[in-house]
Amino acid sequence: MNMKKFSFFLFFIFSVQSQAQFKGESGVYYLGTANVPISTSNFANTNINGVVVRFNWNNVEPTPGNFDWSFVDGEIAKAITYNKKVSLQPLGKPDWLASIGAKQYYYLDKNIAHATYGLALSDVLVWDSTYVSRYKIFIQNLAAKYANNPVVSYVNTIGSSFSRGLPDTVITNTTTLTKQAFWTTFNYNADSLGNLMNKMTDYYMSQFPTTPLWTSVDYVLFEPSASGKARNYLASIYCNYGITKYSDRFGLFREDISACNPPQPISTGSQWYIMQQNTNRTGAQMLWNVQDGPTRMNQCGIVPNTKSVVLDSAVNKALKFGMRYLEIYGSDITDATLTTSIQNANTKLMAKGAEWNPKTDIGDLSHSNSFTITPNFANQYINVSFSDNPKPQHLYIFNAIGILVKDLEIAESGQITISELAKGLYFIRPKNKIQQAIRFIKY
Repeated sequence: MNMKKFSFFLFFIFSVQSQAQFKGESGVYYLGTANVPISTSNFANTNINGVVVRFNWNNVEPTPGNFDWSFVDGEIAKAITYNKKVSLQPLGKPDWLASIGAKQYYYLDKNIAHATYGLALSDVLVWDSTYVSRYKIFIQNLAAKYANNPVVSYVNTIGSSFSRGLPDTVITNTTTLTKQAFWTTFNYNADSLGNLMNKMTDYYMSQFPTTPLWTSVDYVLFEPSASGKARNYLASIYCNYGITKYSDRFGLFREDISACNPPQPISTGSQWYIMQQNTNRTGAQMLWNVQDGPTRMNQCGIVPNTKSVVLDSAVNKALKFGMRYLEIYGSDITDATLTTSIQNANTKLMAKGAEWNPKTDIGDLSHSNSFTITPNFANQYINVSFSDNPKPQHLYIFNAIGILVKDLEIAESGQITISELAKGLYFIRPKNKIQQAIRFIKY
């Protein structure tokens, strides 16, 4: 029996039941340029549900402790006027972090899409205590301004601030350009970094008690070399934690949906695999616009290679993936030849959101139509009892991201030891009864 296949079906079906608690907004969001105001005519567009307000951390906090929110305030004012939602996306790190003691490193930019491709750049070590403390101050001030603003539908941070873009090599001598593996130079450890990111998630949730979080689900390219684990191991740590503890507000986000991405089949070590197991809490940004032919969005050869066909293909890929939210570049939204595509995308995404957000939440999931478990918040044991088929049963237990963790036989009623399981959300079901999965939490 293919356990991966069963895992996928379990979470596809169960997401409709348990994870429908995620209360994220839906639809097309206008994606503009960081720190550049979006025009009122674009805010007025009836084919979008919101806008992405992207801004550099350095711009709103040019010196430590001195904040200037005028740009963000201006965009939110327009959103209120035109009845649009706003997804806040802070970018980068302040230039002054190194000057106040944050530990720096240097690396070569390997992204051919960057203007800095091939150049030596600097960044700040994300687990450095100075960086962590300043990040918390930034989040605290951001929350003081916008945590209770109903226009703000999401804040996109944590993943992008701690797990994205960790380089495989660093430059240890900027004169000779001597290189060394990042993970050995700085004693990288995914478990330690994941624990830090979980604490940052806790801090965000304490500051934004009602605003959902978009957390970038990233891969660490060097993870197999550093630890022998999959590239999505770090992401599995913070995603499992966030989904388990904040099921109503923890969303999963990627920046590279396209007509050809993610490729099929999706491997279990991919960042997309985590999103695939939690479909109703996902959103994405288009990899690029379709104004270039559209070459970058259609590297798999979809025909005809027209802007509308390629954009529609990307939207449909997202919908099949279960997404409710898409950021589409402004150049595509304002392209008159794509008006119908944008309108249809927004309609379908809004419908997907309505499907995922029922008017009432799920109730107690401690029983199905065939068996019960007690308690569903347990530390050492859970008790299982079968009603429709009182004979020995084969059970599977999966963790929150769809990995099989326990495979066992049990009599018509009995006790299952769970003390060896890590804390978190789990799902249990009988063999060959995928639709009857129920959940419990190990504390």
